[in-house]
Amino acid sequence: MKRFKIGIAVAAIKDPFSYQFSMGAMSAAEKLDVDLYIFPGKYIGVDYSAFFDECRYEYQYNALFDIAAASEFDYMISAVGSIAYPLDNEGKKRHLDSFGKVPTLSVTADIEGYDYLMFDNRTGITQAVDHLVKEQGKRHIGMLYGDLNSCECVERFEAYRSALKKNGLPFDPALCMASDISEQIYKEAAMLVDNNPELDAVLCVNDKMAETVYKVLNDRGIHIGRDIAVVGFDDLPFASKLEPPLASVKADAYKMGERAVEKAVNYLRGIPDSDRYLPTEFIPRQSSYGQAGLYNSPDAVFGGSSSETAAKVCDYLYESGALSLERKTVNDFIKSFFDEMFRRFGERRGDTDDYNAMADMVDVFFNKKFVIVDHVNVLHELIDSGYRYLMRKCSAENEPYIRRLYNFFYKRINLDIAADYHTLEEKHKLAVHYDNIVLRDALMIEEDLRESYSKMLKTLHLIGADSSYAYIFSEPVEYHMGEHFPAEKLDFCFSGYAYGREVHSIPEEKRRMSARDIFADKLFDSDRRHTLIAADLFCKEYQYGMVLCEPHSVDFFDELELITYQLSSVVKMVHLLESREHALMELHSINLALEDMSRIDELTGVYNRRGFYSAASDMVRANGIGRSYIVCYADMDNLKMVNDGYGHTEGDFSIRSLANCLREIFGAEAVIGRMGGDEFAVLLPSASADSFDDILSRKAESIKRLNEGAGKPYLINMSVGLAECPISNSYDLKEGIDRADGRLYAAKAKRKKVI
Repeated sequence: MKRFKIGIAVAAIKDPFSYQFSMGAMSAAEKLDVDLYIFPGKYIGVDYSAFFDECRYEYQYNALFDIAAASEFDYMISAVGSIAYPLDNEGKKRHLDSFGKVPTLSVTADIEGYDYLMFDNRTGITQAVDHLVKEQGKRHIGMLYGDLNSCECVERFEAYRSALKKNGLPFDPALCMASDISEQIYKEAAMLVDNNPELDAVLCVNDKMAETVYKVLNDRGIHIGRDIAVVGFDDLPFASKLEPPLASVKADAYKMGERAVEKAVNYLRGIPDSDRYLPTEFIPRQSSYGQAGLYNSPDAVFGGSSSETAAKVCDYLYESGALSLERKTVNDFIKSFFDEMFRRFGERRGDTDDYNAMADMVDVFFNKKFVIVDHVNVLHELIDSGYRYLMRKCSAENEPYIRRLYNFFYKRINLDIAADYHTLEEKHKLAVHYDNIVLRDALMIEEDLRESYSKMLKTLHLIGADSSYAYIFSEPVEYHMGEHFPAEKLDFCFSGYAYGREVHSIPEEKRRMSARDIFADKLFDSDRRHTLIAADLFCKEYQYGMVLCEPHSVDFFDELELITYQLSSVVKMVHLLESREHALMELHSINLALEDMSRIDELTGVYNRRGFYSAASDMVRANGIGRSYIVCYADMDNLKMVNDGYGHTEGDFSIRSLANCLREIFGAEAVIGRMGGDEFAVLLPSASADSFDDILSRKAESIKRLNEGAGKPYLINMSVGLAECPISNSYDLKEGIDRADGRLYAAKAKRKKVI
């Protein structure tokens, strides 16, 4: 059965939404056994030239969207709501239309003509406003509503206005502010706060904006939560770690990634799937409470049955209803711990054995090697509150054992925290070491330049790539902001691939392929499923190609931009070296041509005097010492009479014709040179030559054919002198020419000066 190939276009992979969305998509692709290809670009419609120099070329990543569009997957998923957030629906539609006839899912944007998947923005916003009004008594609730080109911003803004009306509050435009939907909103947030002293709550359309509002309020000494409540949206992982923890509307990007792939597979399998909305839920935290300790007090966690306490501890610790192996393990431990504590220390007097049994239970739990550094503050609060709770609930005579157990908890946690920090430090050192290896090997260019592409893939497994594939353009492609990248017209050169440390080069005849061919390549058509992430290779305005990497885990996302920059440097360097080699080869060819030109007689095409001696010396060296040669010296009969009677043009014609005759007489193996004026010299190994009589006979026949074919009013002829002698060096050669010249002189004395 064919395995479906699904492409996903997302914005910057380090963006929290893109990161969580991609992780969810990867999880679903594995469960549903489909191949997944992730294209992390940046943002469409953003003027990057307005940013710092280091951001000027961020648009280059968007070439990946054009490559994805040219690849013709079975199904395409685009997080167009974040990719093209500055654009109106028409702009977003142009992006979706670029995928042509491939069925495409629009994520976080309802675009006409496309199936879509969105969050139920209204429910979470309504819950947040209800909480602020009914539980906190807020009456002046403002909103940073972002960009109304985004349908999600529109929905959240309309939900805010509806919720105000529902709670009997008027809508005040002065309490609302448009802005970017990134963290770059300090100016707008400051204006909202400074211009509205009555403001007692601020809603933000995402958590990144809320984090900037924190900075504005802290800069003004305004107490977050008590003076002004702050609410975000998305409930990204960092929200609960802000100080104070940020209240937020939970919109699970991980689940959206899962659902997007599920919808794609359902479509491809012909299964109806009309569910287009994911639920949202308001998560109250300290930033939305007016009195410290009113919410999330750990003391409120402990009470009820052991099962109820365990559930509340997990909710407090993880602040999510999501089920995970770690959460289940913690839940089971808390329930068992309190059951045992009440059995051993509740209504009866405990002893040392009871204490040791409880300490062993704690020890076994912490030996499971959870990383607890991220939860350390919450854990301390929970232990303190749990201690107070047990001191109230257990028999007073057991207080020494409970205190000892409390101290053991802290000792055990501190040991684990130290171990965690050591593990994280070692992991960081190892990551830095591996990054340095990648950088080192990236700079070690092979003598065979094309082998450098394979080598650069070899070390990627060290930073989390199970396999990788390099596709390089034969020449860099110039690409400017706002342009369409012509991926559908370009040929990629499949330059190499790696499975772990095992690298492979590609035969020359199999290297060229189109974007569509890449994802139909037989290397992917194995029994093993693939998830591949594209790393764009570019430098300034030039695109160099793409590398596809198969991540071992989601930690690879943290390395993706590093890979992009380092591999781009390798490819650029290889291209520059290839260009240099090509230029040197061209220069060498030009020099050879110039060398030949300097040795060739321009009129006749045979060697000039310098060229003759050079070529003759080469022949002598090639044939070895002491070999015998035929030497001929010739000149034209009566050249002066031809020049005087018919002009120098006819004289030049005669000289060229005689050079051709010499080629006929002596053959291609002979070295022939024009020694000056109408004089020629010829050198030929004796073994390759006929007798003098045969040579003179061919000379007579060649001259006869020349005159019959030339149709001139004069006869063309030449006299020759022939000599045979052993030649081992330039002196022998000069002596042989002199002997031939002497015999030519004798022949010339007998000729008639008539034409």
